Amino acid sequence: MGRFVLYVAAAATTAIAGMLHLMMGPNSVNFNVNQGILFIVGGIAQVFWIIPTVRRWGIPWYAIGIGGTIVFMVIWIITRIPGNPITGRGGPAGNPIAITIEVFQAGFIVLTAAIIIYERRKKKNQFQHDEKKREVEKSTEKSSKRHMPILAGIVIALILIGLFALPVLMPSPTGGGGGGPPRQGGGPFPGVPGQPGGSQGQAPAAQQQTG
Repeated sequence: MGRFVLYVAAAATTAIAGMLHLMMGPNSVNFNVNQGILFIVGGIAQVFWIIPTVRRWGIPWYAIGIGGTIVFMVIWIITRIPGNPITGRGGPAGNPIAITIEVFQAGFIVLTAAIIIYERRKKKNQFQHDEKKREVEKSTEKSSKRHMPILAGIVIALILIGLFALPVLMPSPTGGGGGGPPRQGGGPFPGVPGQPGGSQGQAPAAQQQTG
C-alpha cells in the first residue's frame, strides 16, 4: 500500500504542476507567444506523465520525466537573473503561482527518484520471486489494462480543465510566472486604467458628463 501511495503522490505532483502551467498558458499567449506555447506544451506533457508514473512504465520513462522537469526549473531560475541570455532581464521571483509550480516540480523529482531507487532494489530481488508471485502479477496486470481507458480519460479531463476552466480564474498576467520568460518590451498591458495606452475613450466620456 505504501508503495502504491508513492506512485500516486508522484503522479499528483506532476499533474498539479502541469495544470498550473496550462492555466497560465492561454493568458500568456496574448502577450508572449513563446512563453504561452512553452506553458501549454510543457503542461500537457506534465499531465500526461500521470500515465507512465501510475502505470509504472519503467525507469527510462521516470528519467525522462525528471529530466523535463529539471529543464523547466532551470529555465525559471535563469529567467530570474538580470541580464540572462533568454530574456535579457530578470523577472520577478515572488510570483505565488510560479513558486507553487516549482515546489510541486521539486516534489515530483524527489518522489520519482525514490521510485527509481525502489524499482532497482526490486530488480535485485526478482530472482527470489516464486511462480505464485508471478501469477498474482499477471492477474493484476490484466486488471490494470482494464483501468487504462479510465486513466486516459482522467488525463484528458485534467488537460481540458487546465486549458479552459482554470484560466478563467487566472488574474491578469504580470509576466515571469511558472518557469517561462517574462513579457517582452517592458510596456504596460493595454486596457489598464491609469497607464499609457489604456482606458482609451475615457476622456471624451468625461467631457460629455461634465458638459
